[in-house]
Amino acid sequence: MSKARPLLFIVILAAAALAGAAAELPRLSARGKNIVNAKGEVVSLRGMNFGGWLMMETWIPSIEMEWHDHLPRLAREVGIEPELRAAEKEVGGFDDDKERIQDYIPRVHQKLQSKVSAEKFKAYLDLFAREPSVFAAKDLDELLRARFGEGGARDIWDAYHDKWITETDFQLARALGFNFIRVPFWYRWFEDDASPYTYKEYGFRYLDRAVAWARAHGLYVMLDFHGAPGCQSPWDHTGELSHARFFATPEFQQRCAALWKAIADRYRHDPTVFAYDLLNEPFSARDVQNWTEAHDLIYDAIRSVDARTIIVMEDGYKLEEPDYRKTGFFPDPKKLGWENVVYSIHFYSGWDPEFTKGDNTFDHGKVLRELVRVGKLEQKRWQVPIYIGEFSTMHDLPNDLAGMKMIMAEFNRIGWHYSPWTWKYVNDTGESSIWGVYQFNPLWERTPNLHRDSKEFLLNLIARLGTENFSLHEPYGRVLREVLGQPVRAAK
Repeated sequence: MSKARPLLFIVILAAAALAGAAAELPRLSARGKNIVNAKGEVVSLRGMNFGGWLMMETWIPSIEMEWHDHLPRLAREVGIEPELRAAEKEVGGFDDDKERIQDYIPRVHQKLQSKVSAEKFKAYLDLFAREPSVFAAKDLDELLRARFGEGGARDIWDAYHDKWITETDFQLARALGFNFIRVPFWYRWFEDDASPYTYKEYGFRYLDRAVAWARAHGLYVMLDFHGAPGCQSPWDHTGELSHARFFATPEFQQRCAALWKAIADRYRHDPTVFAYDLLNEPFSARDVQNWTEAHDLIYDAIRSVDARTIIVMEDGYKLEEPDYRKTGFFPDPKKLGWENVVYSIHFYSGWDPEFTKGDNTFDHGKVLRELVRVGKLEQKRWQVPIYIGEFSTMHDLPNDLAGMKMIMAEFNRIGWHYSPWTWKYVNDTGESSIWGVYQFNPLWERTPNLHRDSKEFLLNLIARLGTENFSLHEPYGRVLREVLGQPVRAAK
């Protein structure tokens, strides 16, 4: 990783990006297996995710310790960290696909109780009660409000949202060769749970900025509903951990559809917003029917005000399940009356030990071949464009950058659209990683303690999160420039 780039270089990049920006972006649409512009020319969408911005994932900017680091910190203060580690080992790892964190931690505590004195166990539990883990954005928001009041919490969120992504990030993304930005967002910036169907301008303020900045620099925008009311998956990037109630609760689905309608009504005339990604990783759908009913509701709500913008629908990792890998998952869009739709898949190569080889490399090719197989199956069945909305090789093992290059080059070859995860990353561990194209350059002194640190400390820390303190991961940047510059090919 190189040192932070001087401001002059950023200005030069900005000027270059502006010089190449189109005066007006043509409207895009899905036609068969491809996406085309108003002239009918095939377009290859090669984008970037602006993760951690309007849907906070605390690990990306290192704003808060994750629970598996927070519990040892508390145990260390009481003098029982080795015993806690032993208890965790006996219980086994937390599987967020299958288990609730609210059930897992008490099991760890039960094991811990048998290993320490009653006095120390009580001291630990008392500390845990005063300083519970911040699992996701909702916990963070509630803690800020409890400590600093509504106004203080708003000051912190405003500072973060104003700093994490700015126009400079759009300029730099354009300079690398990306042609669109996927913007994840959280429903709570638009709607309070206490006042459903009443929309706030707060979220729209930032979406408006994103769209304006993208338009100024020749970039399209995909709006991604990352955190829906009730949570469409059990994972923390919905805004809550282990609270997946969306697909079992019609009211949450109605609220999501109504908010999408309001968003579509606002941006329907702007071709810069080329696509609506209805639900990020809708993992918790019970089956195809449950998934289809929810997506059909949202589709109809959007189409009641916007007949032209592309609609993106994700499988939620269902295509990794053995049965769906054989037969496919997505429904027939024609039977449902869905038009101008794109089917999307996410995958993260590097997480499964099965594919790790003895030389400390990962068989990304094997994973890629299986992804392409199931994706082509769906594309052949339904004659729709395929979009890989998130992917990464995640680490900096010897072949991980080569893996990213291979993956994106293959998507280019077969005419698929894609956007790797993610743009910026604060690495608080010091370990090498390619999570972020831009990575925090100064030493990250410590992850803040949101239970104890002052508002002033938090604001000063957030002030350091501007892109001027991040630097391009140069090897990753070289890979991106190469693959993003490859010629456009139609999907066959």
